[in-house]
Amino acid sequence: MRKELDKKLDGILSSLDIEIETNSINYKNLRRQFIQLYTLRFDWIKTLINETGKVDEDDFRREVEEKLGLGLFPDLQSILPPPIIENYNIPEPREPYLVSSNSVEVKYNSVGSTTIPPNSLLSTPISKGLELFIGEKEDIREKTEDEIRNSVKFIIECFGDIPIGDVTKEKSNIIKSHIKKYPKNRTKLPRYRDEDFHSLMEMKIPQKDIIHLTTINKHLGNLSSFMIWCVNNGYCNTNPFTGMKMKQKKSVRDERDRFTEQEIKDMFSKHNYLHLTKVEKDSYSKYWVPIIGVFTGMRCGEICSLYLDNIKEITENKRTKRWCIDIVEETNRPDKRLKTQSSRRIIPIHDTLLDLGFINFITLLKKDTKRKRVFEELEYREGTYSRSIGRFWNRRYLPLLGIKTNKNGFHSFRHSVIDTLKQLGVEPHFINELVGHSQGNIDLDRYGKRYNPDILYNKCVKRIVYQTSHTRNIDFLSLKIDWKKIIG
Repeated sequence: MRKELDKKLDGILSSLDIEIETNSINYKNLRRQFIQLYTLRFDWIKTLINETGKVDEDDFRREVEEKLGLGLFPDLQSILPPPIIENYNIPEPREPYLVSSNSVEVKYNSVGSTTIPPNSLLSTPISKGLELFIGEKEDIREKTEDEIRNSVKFIIECFGDIPIGDVTKEKSNIIKSHIKKYPKNRTKLPRYRDEDFHSLMEMKIPQKDIIHLTTINKHLGNLSSFMIWCVNNGYCNTNPFTGMKMKQKKSVRDERDRFTEQEIKDMFSKHNYLHLTKVEKDSYSKYWVPIIGVFTGMRCGEICSLYLDNIKEITENKRTKRWCIDIVEETNRPDKRLKTQSSRRIIPIHDTLLDLGFINFITLLKKDTKRKRVFEELEYREGTYSRSIGRFWNRRYLPLLGIKTNKNGFHSFRHSVIDTLKQLGVEPHFINELVGHSQGNIDLDRYGKRYNPDILYNKCVKRIVYQTSHTRNIDFLSLKIDWKKIIG
């Protein structure tokens, strides 16, 4: 039946001399509404045959207008009852009167309910509301913006660019059911990328190809945040996505594994590491980024976006100077973004990094007066410099060593640092300061300065030691390189 309707739609467009790209969203929305319209038509034919009494032409047109909202029958505006807005938070008037708000005329009836004409805020299209929503977010990350757009796009793909006020609880449940069946990497996998959204939803997608529960909840959370903003700004009356997140059986800490000491030993063995990271002139990130990660717990994006002047010697007690990494968001460097306010911190550099020649490496780079960043070979893509490193580590290096699982990756270095310190009995507030977590305590988060580097080094950093036994430390110094021969 769908093929027959496609031919009919093509015939109608051809007769009107209308050319349209069949892969465009506009065509797909038109096709979906055309199919719905014909489905309604056939339903009415069945109703007439069964003599159910549903024979009024206005009833049919009204049902089309209510279900599709295409505006095909403007004469029905005088017949259809105006929408009722509940809980408008305006005191009930004693007598009917008119009030002008945002250039929209609002009428109150004798019982205090209000009616809004069709051209009100409630009729604002989803796409326009999304642009306004994004526009109010200051300093939004490119990646975060893409995630929000992809989430709200589910509404448009399901129902078209409908008015915000038309998003009901019924529609939100349909959207949720589609999200739960949505394939991961849709645009990359050939068997999914060429399918339009509705065809995709008709496919039986295997569970292994469906997006993770965490991603499903992220989409529902983004949709809920968008609709809350719409409620607060008068574009709709309720948030139909409230309470729709799905319960996750596993705790957050179970979502990622730390690396074991044996895995760390294998990853940083001289034979594996120096051979597969292939240190060459102007290609240093594959060597340094993982080593920095395993001794600092820094996020991959934080390491990859470092500038040369973020590596500095800091004096806190007027006697001792200590080399540190200054993790800071800088307004003159929009490519450097911190995940949270707690991410702003200063990390004392571990002795192993110093012994491997990290400061000498930085000094040699600074001889090039035009150089600004530590790892300039990394391209800025999708709001981060870490894309290629993450792919190399997670898709190539770990699989080659037989270490990769669906619960580990570069981020597991962070878990390794935290768990190593935790098992040594290091107090949580020192660990939180090192990795950039909130202290969860208003006195520690709001009042007082951060720990000076000497305290953080002695209480925390110098205790990051990896051992395969109680008497044998993992040898990282076998990875030492003469940087002067490479950089010159």
